[in-house]
Amino acid sequence: MTQRVYCAIGDIHGELDRLKDLHDQLAFHARRHLRNADVTLVHLGDLIDRGQDSCGVVDYLMDLEARIGPRAVTLRGNHEQMMIEAVREDNTESRDSWLRWGGEETMDSYRRRGMEGPSDHHLDWLQSLPTVHRDETQGLIFVHAGVDPNNFPDCGERVQMWTRRKDFFDATCWTAPDLVGQTVVHGHSPTEDNAPEVAHGGRRINVDTGAVYGGKLTAAILVPGEAPTFLHS
Repeated sequence: MTQRVYCAIGDIHGELDRLKDLHDQLAFHARRHLRNADVTLVHLGDLIDRGQDSCGVVDYLMDLEARIGPRAVTLRGNHEQMMIEAVREDNTESRDSWLRWGGEETMDSYRRRGMEGPSDHHLDWLQSLPTVHRDETQGLIFVHAGVDPNNFPDCGERVQMWTRRKDFFDATCWTAPDLVGQTVVHGHSPTEDNAPEVAHGGRRINVDTGAVYGGKLTAAILVPGEAPTFLHS
């Protein structure tokens, strides 16, 4: 069975131009270095908020999924979840919290397109997104925030979207049998130096490099048997 090449992209946060540039870089890299291999794209969540064009990012990724099907994987992050709860639950506290954490910029991106806010079409798609993607054959786990290192895979969506547990960041503390021999690729927690982090011999890879905090948007190209290669925009 042919093994897959993956490209995991960290927290986009409404940075549509950077995302498009990163996809263009990936296409060039695949032609030049990967013999035009079909690459499976995994967007690790936090597609929206803080940046300038969250609405455009959602449109773009929905179109990408329609065009290339299962080779485009998008995960739901905590910012998508906050927006869904803020809009659909009609809860003032949830809405105020979301707006403070970047939702106001997201609302602006919809208003610029003549809408009052996120459409049901967008919300339905975001709500349908998984919070984890696994390739057990290749030993890869893609998730927005992280996993419960003791109870994976039975740790639930909230953990996968929100966790910053110290023992997750230290792979020597992982005790769940399903994590043996696995690499967890995640975002959610911006790296201190705005550079991707490859920790504990590659068992954990963090590609949230602070695109909306002065850093760059990062993609990790994962070729079986090779060290990860990184692209930045």
